[in-house]
Amino acid sequence: MKVPPVLVAAALVIAALVLPAAAAPLNSRPPGVIGMGHEGYTINGVPNARRGSDGIPVITIHRGDVLRFQNDSRWVHIIGPGSRGLLAGPGAGAMTPLRMLEENDVYATPAWTTPGEYLITCTVHPEMNAKVVVLP
Repeated sequence: MKVPPVLVAAALVIAALVLPAAAAPLNSRPPGVIGMGHEGYTINGVPNARRGSDGIPVITIHRGDVLRFQNDSRWVHIIGPGSRGLLAGPGAGAMTPLRMLEENDVYATPAWTTPGEYLITCTVHPEMNAKVVVLP
């Protein structure tokens, strides 16, 4: 007996909704680490981080500092320099080139050496944007 494709698709959708919730809990995010949820950055507990008037996280650091990110969701994120999911040219701040983070992955950027304002984005989730302000 042939199974209708719509039933197979429905079963896959239901499995995708149920299985992540049944998986083991993710590691908790250490203090000072920027979290990466399904479609946004989590900055609570990150020193010198706030939400800008547009709702985008603004993280202020000093020259020579590094940023640490943790994917605390079950979604893949690919982060790099740019905005709205579109990448800027290479060399924008310390976010070069791209970095893919799977669940629970932690990534530390190289040191940010040039003062200025830099935008970072997730190519998978275009609504995931943040601004990094590097002070001298």
